[in-house]
Amino acid sequence: MMAVLMALFATVLLMGLGLSIVLVGTTEATLAADDRAARALREASLAAVHVAVADLRAQPSWSAILAAGPVAPFSAAPGRSIGTSAAPPAPWGGSPLDLQAMTADVEASADTGAGDAQVWRLFECGSLDQLVPGSAAGSWYVAVWVADDRADEDEDPAVDANGVIALRAVAYGPRGARVATVVSVLKTAVAGQPDRVRVLTIRPSS
Repeated sequence: MMAVLMALFATVLLMGLGLSIVLVGTTEATLAADDRAARALREASLAAVHVAVADLRAQPSWSAILAAGPVAPFSAAPGRSIGTSAAPPAPWGGSPLDLQAMTADVEASADTGAGDAQVWRLFECGSLDQLVPGSAAGSWYVAVWVADDRADEDEDPAVDANGVIALRAVAYGPRGARVATVVSVLKTAVAGQPDRVRVLTIRPSS
């Protein structure tokens, strides 16, 4: 009888060890997948920044960019935005995205209470493979909002008075994944040439 009990105990112990190994392997695989997704989203947000900066170079007036478009929350002078729906389909399936709610989230994240007030307009949006053809990207949705620079000191969020605007590029993925990149961009006039546009600051954000 004792031998049978010992055999049963050993069997249960081995099963527990085997289950623990499986759970550890599953956890490591999940963590590795999350890390890959976070890095991919970071690259997607940076790609959206490059697209937005390229489109800003083609805009004669940045005050027009800061103005409200006919469909909220879009800019009056958007970049290569995909469509004008405030509820576009998510690239990964499921419920449509809510650009109004996403804009409110951006405004809440960017509100530091210092300097001039900011009103964020949607300048670029769409799935990454639409916004950057040939990128062979995953199922990411990217959006770039623009706002007047807080240091503008003209107290008018719809007018650019110092040639600097703020960008907030966010890449979204399934299960609430997202990564944001915050950028400030400067435009300076060059005699006899197109205006020069360059990135002043770029940093990751929550």
